[in-house]
Amino acid sequence: MVHVVTFTNLFPSTAMPTHGLFVRERMRRVAAAGGFSWTVVAPVPRVVWPLRRGVFRGWDAVPAREDVEGVVVHHPRFRHWPGVSQRRQATAVREGARALVRELCADGDVVLDAHYLWPDGVAAGELAQELGVPFTLTARGSDVNVLAQDPKVAARIAAVAARAHRCMAVSDALATKFAAAAQLPSDAVHTVRNGVDLQRFAPGDRARARAELGLPRDGRVAVGVGRLVPGKGFAVAAEAVGRVRDLRLVLVGDGPERGRIEAAGGGRVTFLGAQPPEQVACAYRAADVFVLPSEREGWPNVVTEALASGLPVVASRVGGIPQILGEAPPPHLGALTSPGDVDGVAVALQRVLAAGDRRADVRSHAERYGWDEPVEALVSTFREAAAGVSS
Repeated sequence: MVHVVTFTNLFPSTAMPTHGLFVRERMRRVAAAGGFSWTVVAPVPRVVWPLRRGVFRGWDAVPAREDVEGVVVHHPRFRHWPGVSQRRQATAVREGARALVRELCADGDVVLDAHYLWPDGVAAGELAQELGVPFTLTARGSDVNVLAQDPKVAARIAAVAARAHRCMAVSDALATKFAAAAQLPSDAVHTVRNGVDLQRFAPGDRARARAELGLPRDGRVAVGVGRLVPGKGFAVAAEAVGRVRDLRLVLVGDGPERGRIEAAGGGRVTFLGAQPPEQVACAYRAADVFVLPSEREGWPNVVTEALASGLPVVASRVGGIPQILGEAPPPHLGALTSPGDVDGVAVALQRVLAAGDRRADVRSHAERYGWDEPVEALVSTFREAAAGVSS
């Protein structure tokens, strides 16, 4: 039996249950469809106690080993110095995980499945080479869009990518950037998009959803989902919503930008905080439009989730978003804007809302993004890797 060992810091834990849900949703389907045994290695930073503040307190609470919805997840520790050790992270992760990965790779047909190129992908790739097992790399967003812009980081990525069984990215735009950063031919990085759970995310009773979330029954609602950080552009969304009559912004997520977003929104922003997937689905059902004016993206799952819920999408023309919506989407489906363009987002929201409620048509567009296609591609990839078939 093929044993897939997923190696990534992007995976939920009992201490951080919403962290990296997208990797879990992808790989649990792949393991089931392929009949693979599946284990997860999710390294955790260890920070000396005087620096153990904010997010590092959450990491410190993650157990060394746990069972997360039927899969064993290991959390080996690696030494981390916040703000000063970015270029050393892959080496630290590799050293912290070596003993565990060696043990997991001792028997059977093992494939190391690494998500997020730095530090996870490089650490996993170097361990795989050391242990003589095949490995795959999947780029997901800021690993290529931000971290790989550092020449020293890019050089380490290139060294492992050249030896990977397969290099993958979740969108065409990200695949192109990955190939360039790793100095690979453009066709050497394969696009394997994420999927969307078409049962969980579906149109529903808007009034009931608003009541469940404590939102006003009347008026129009724009919803945004994601970390409240500068790159997501939610302050832009808040200011734009303030320029549209009878529209309120509801945000699902937490982060350091909350105060700035609240100030930009002029009293028209409601914060729901971080929520589990079921409540995220409820927030989509409560809304009239979805907004994501990001500065950069890979393949934002929230866009396909919103579309599956029947919501038109106003989002930046970045990353995989044009691939999802089309280069010139019709107004009932959504609109593409430039990052940072408050006026553009406001005009787009007005135009999309004026197109009327066509949830059935929006849902029909989303149904092409289910899980069957990517799962089939990944099952074939892991079987070929275990069998030593060249990619």
